Amino acid sequence: KPGILPLDETIVKQCRRCGATFTTKSRIRKRCDACQEVVSLEKQKKANARLKARRAAKRRAALAAKSN
Repeated sequence: KPGILPLDETIVKQCRRCGATFTTKSRIRKRCDACQEVVSLEKQKKANARLKARRAAKRRAALAAKSN
């Protein structure tokens, strides 16, 4: 593993999604800008779906408790 790099140094990395090489100052990034945007949108959709499912389950539980 490389040591801690100064923040102003740019690194050439390879995208883990499409394989393209890109330069970045971040040691954390693993995807190029285009792939990062796509993955962020996918994650947001999944999070919204989980939230909707949780709210629907809460509503069903409240209705079931009310009818009993």
